[in-house]
Amino acid sequence: MAHLVSTDRITLVRWGMSVGLNPHRLQYKPLRDPRDGVRRDAWHWDLVGPWLPPRP
Repeated sequence: MAHLVSTDRITLVRWGMSVGLNPHRLQYKPLRDPRDGVRRDAWHWDLVGPWLPPRP
């Protein structure tokens, strides 16, 4: 499993829909920004199966 995470929900949804991800499965979870420690709104998809990137 991998997570596709962004603070830009609109761009994330657009990209996800273009590759067949269901926007209803998008999850919201505020995350701490490692650059300054501030908690930011973030959204993510859990990627499994055919959406999981190939291993190098």
